[in-house]
Amino acid sequence: MKKGMIFLILMISMILNSYGESINISADGAVALALENNLTLQSDSLDLSMKERTHDTAWNAFVPEISAGGGLSYSQMLFADPDPIYYSSTNEKWTVSASVSASLSLNAGVATGMKQYLIDYQAGLLSYDDAQKKINRDVRKQYFNLITMETNLKLKEMDIALAQKRYEQARENYRNGLISELEMLQSQVTAENNKPAYNSLLTSYKNALMNFKLILGVPGSVDLVLTDSLDDLHLYKLDADDLIEKYSANRMDVLMINKQIESLKNTRKLKYQSERTPWVSLSSTWKTGVVDGFNGDNWDQDVWQDSATIGLSLSFPLDGFIPGSSTDVALENLDDQIQQLELQRQLIFDAAEVEIRNLVMTLQNSIDTIETYALNVDLAEKSFELATEAYGLGTRELLDVETAQSGLLSASLNVLFEKYNYKTKLLDLEYAINSDDISAILEEK
Repeated sequence: MKKGMIFLILMISMILNSYGESINISADGAVALALENNLTLQSDSLDLSMKERTHDTAWNAFVPEISAGGGLSYSQMLFADPDPIYYSSTNEKWTVSASVSASLSLNAGVATGMKQYLIDYQAGLLSYDDAQKKINRDVRKQYFNLITMETNLKLKEMDIALAQKRYEQARENYRNGLISELEMLQSQVTAENNKPAYNSLLTSYKNALMNFKLILGVPGSVDLVLTDSLDDLHLYKLDADDLIEKYSANRMDVLMINKQIESLKNTRKLKYQSERTPWVSLSSTWKTGVVDGFNGDNWDQDVWQDSATIGLSLSFPLDGFIPGSSTDVALENLDDQIQQLELQRQLIFDAAEVEIRNLVMTLQNSIDTIETYALNVDLAEKSFELATEAYGLGTRELLDVETAQSGLLSASLNVLFEKYNYKTKLLDLEYAINSDDISAILEEK
């Protein structure tokens, strides 16, 4: 389902249920809400829009600089003794003028500069995509952390309920004279001791849930019902060498540093072309003016004039070829920066290999651990059932039952926490190889 559609459905559901009601939300729905309401991502989107606009209008490099102007001036003879033969009222005159000019300078760097806008836009796309993927990973981690905390609370509730039930049974047995008062009090202490730990877990869960709502942009009064679970966890066959070979070059950090290297190389090319290739300058000007004595209404005496100029010039910068010049130093510095980024890229590849191998080993260990813990749960359940039956018959002590119950709870929690660890590491691996859906490229066991 498209993210936009998921978001729309969730919004409609929230409106229909009102703030005081509960809404069902899946991990996909939570991610859609987080992406929609994340303020940092909205800011990144605006930045990307600016880069896209700059790229789409890169053709304006060929638009000349155009200006228009006008003026009004007055002139009069002040000190010279005018010759009556030549003197007339027109020696006192107002001049009205106007002009339009255009200029355009071009060299080989213009096309390279236009390419830089494209590179910047592509880098922005990568950065925005990376931000979305990180939100997707982190929100899913928090979602399944809440699932784990919910399940843990349910197991604790079951543990408390069983302990309370045993206490009630012990109290009845004590009344009937079957057990001692000490044994009855021990069962009561066990039942009460479980409650503080449960209350602490409940508080932690509520805090985590409130923070999760904040991330999703959901009002705190809305009750979220998390519909996904860790029960249908998929275990995959993992081959570190295969993943490294196929997906290392497509990691987000590799793609972004590749774009940085491309940008820096293009910047160097632009610097070289701007400082070491000829510039062609085109210019044109049109001027017009009218001279009017303002001493009469005879417009036939007005003097009109205009002129048009077109120019073409070629200039070749030479200072950039001088050893040690600012241009020469800048180009050498850019060469060193490019080399630094290439070294960083190799470090990223090396770190990526280590990361992927560690994740695969951790995941493989989780798979083995989950399978072992699942067997332990079956054994613990059987042991608890037998101990409870024996205690009811009076052939086992209360301590035996409590020990069996503690073993069952421990085994169940071990499976739960290991499933969560597996899920989070799988999300890390999905991000590490830049996969939109890791289930599409891995084979299930």
